Amino acid sequence: MIAPSSLKYVKLKDYQKFSLIENPSNEDLIKCITGINSLDLAKLKAVKVDNLTNELSKLFDVESKFISEFTIYGTTYGFIPKLDDITYGENKDITSYINDWGNMHKAMAVLYRPIKKKYGSKYLIEDYEGSHVYSEVMKDMPLNVVMGAMVFFYNLTNVLLSCIPRYLESQTKEIQTITADSEKNGQDIQSCIAYLNQTLQSLKKLQDSPFISV
Repeated sequence: MIAPSSLKYVKLKDYQKFSLIENPSNEDLIKCITGINSLDLAKLKAVKVDNLTNELSKLFDVESKFISEFTIYGTTYGFIPKLDDITYGENKDITSYINDWGNMHKAMAVLYRPIKKKYGSKYLIEDYEGSHVYSEVMKDMPLNVVMGAMVFFYNLTNVLLSCIPRYLESQTKEIQTITADSEKNGQDIQSCIAYLNQTLQSLKKLQDSPFISV
């Protein structure tokens, strides 16, 4: 058993196991993060278990910093370099997964993809072909990278929420008005209305997410 001294040594999949336990105990925390089984844990001295619990608990008190690149299994993954160019599919999948720890590896597979070209501090990542391409690999990514990405989106969401709700609502009303006068484009317009409402609700859910702490 190796007791991690930093979140960079904790894998996403290990924390996912812990986060999905209903009413988790300190024992659950130790077993999930360190990989020790119940039999071996029972053999440890009580004082060592207490110290280990305190050490692991302190890991989550550290401020999470945004990390744009990380390397795993010999491949370097980069965060989406320009969010202004994010595709509909990427945005839809991120907002669907990032509020659920059970699907967090899928959200990270959208946000981080292999770097295919690099120019100094700038880089290009692979085109998005679906979260399934790298989701299994992301289960082994460092938890500190995950936390940093979530904090980044939390802060971004706060900014967006202060700027765009009225815009989205006005666009929805405008499109609804157009819909009343257009039967030909009604289906496409209704789809657009649904997407605008979905985007607004996703942003609000992300802001209220119990999984994000700063």
